[in-house]
Amino acid sequence: MSKYKVERILNIPVDVMTMEDVKQDLVSNEAVGDKLTLTSVNPQIVLMAEENDTVKTFIENSTHRIADGIGLVKVSGWTKGDIKERVTGFDLMQEVLSYADEHHKNVFLYGSKPEVVAQAAKNIETDYPELNLVGWIDGYTKLSDKEIVQRMNEKEADIVFVALGSPRQEEWLSRNMDQLTATIFQTIGGCLDVLSGATKRAPDIFIKLNLEWLYRSVSNPKRLYRIFQLPVFVAKSLSWHRKNGKH
Repeated sequence: MSKYKVERILNIPVDVMTMEDVKQDLVSNEAVGDKLTLTSVNPQIVLMAEENDTVKTFIENSTHRIADGIGLVKVSGWTKGDIKERVTGFDLMQEVLSYADEHHKNVFLYGSKPEVVAQAAKNIETDYPELNLVGWIDGYTKLSDKEIVQRMNEKEADIVFVALGSPRQEEWLSRNMDQLTATIFQTIGGCLDVLSGATKRAPDIFIKLNLEWLYRSVSNPKRLYRIFQLPVFVAKSLSWHRKNGKH
């Protein structure tokens, strides 16, 4: 469970933390060896967790429930909460990769299309030459969960990035994390698409204005629905807060 102050947004826990907090926890956990779950929470995942008990339970049990969405920051502010900083899943993954590079950790990638994860693996090896990228499996594999877990353990993975999209990535980790010997897990959604070059990240102006979600939604017709989910999320979150009167 998280050691940080927790706010509940639509009854989903989100931790009050910064990127610096996570970086320090990665280092301090080195001697302890606890399992750390770095879980991005955004408006879409909050709405999904309303309907999916596995996703909600996974978030509840994660050590780091990270506000990856300006919508969460805004709702926290409007309800006099303490979440001030949005930590994107992509930026967090880069920090974890930097940590792995500095400490020569074994990294395993699971998810995305075969050509995407293969190219992402090559780029990671180029950009972070001191980490050990010990394996990758695409999200379309016919391997069973047991076989995937066995391969990760045989490769002695320290860090596992799961890029299956929600809810698949949360459901997969819920089923299998206890059988894995790795100690750091991150749900990364579409990060491998960006790392591989298959998808371009939003221009800096969109990132600075916290509108990266809008750029990605407009750029990809399959994500347009997210634009309409945001007002639903805000309305439901504020209504829940008024009824419960607490975070």
